[in-house]
Amino acid sequence: MSIGVNYNSSAMRALMQLNRSGRDLEEIQSRMNSGLKVDSAKDNGAIFGMAQTLRSDIASLGVVTESLGHGISVTDVAYSAMESMTDLMLEMKEKALAAADPSLDSRSRAILNEDFEVLRNKIDVMVGNAEFNGINLLNGTTNGVSPITDVHGGQAVTVNDYDVKLGGADTQMTPSMKIDPFSDAKDSLSRIEQSLQDHALALNHFGGRVRTMETMRVLAVHTSDILEKNLGSLVDADLGRESAKLQAAQTRQQLSVQAMSIANQLPTFATQLFNR
Repeated sequence: MSIGVNYNSSAMRALMQLNRSGRDLEEIQSRMNSGLKVDSAKDNGAIFGMAQTLRSDIASLGVVTESLGHGISVTDVAYSAMESMTDLMLEMKEKALAAADPSLDSRSRAILNEDFEVLRNKIDVMVGNAEFNGINLLNGTTNGVSPITDVHGGQAVTVNDYDVKLGGADTQMTPSMKIDPFSDAKDSLSRIEQSLQDHALALNHFGGRVRTMETMRVLAVHTSDILEKNLGSLVDADLGRESAKLQAAQTRQQLSVQAMSIANQLPTFATQLFNR
């Protein structure tokens, strides 16, 4: 081995190896700290671009899930209120049918009418309570709801609104309905029967839309889970493997330091030759 005093090639090689070991160690520590093998475009531009697209889709699916969840809640509240109103109207129908009996005496009809009016007035209370997050699908104050179903916002499920308060556009029920006298009982009975049919159509609409939105929400959650898994396979670091690499890099760095120290001592051998 030649020894020179103007240029120490061994020390330069050791320095290059030490710098390389330092960079490797820094990269490994970065991956272990972040848990990502691709943390930026500098690591791998193609993979990072794919990962960003997946992250965007996952975030968009989160918005879709929230939108569908909100739509389901609004529609569920309206559906439950409509069901309760239908049960109430069935009670009203029983009393109207009894009051429509020509043989019923006026006192009994008056008692039935008193109960009938109590039930009638509960309808507007139920409609008023059918509100979720400021949206009421039963009082004619909204244009329905249309939660989005895709990540581009181009598709939606439309849930119609109805005006079923007393005197509303989508019901035959009125604030002045009564079953006393006999003629009013016949008219109220007819109105209730028609309103029950209208309510059945609204219930079918709400129920179908809830089923559709629940299916779409499950699909969005499932798709998001798959994308999360794919994203992990692209960018997540194997911490067990990285830990082994870290130990190897630390060993190489220590050896490089020792090699550097030995190489730096070589020029002193030349001076020792002259001292002999």
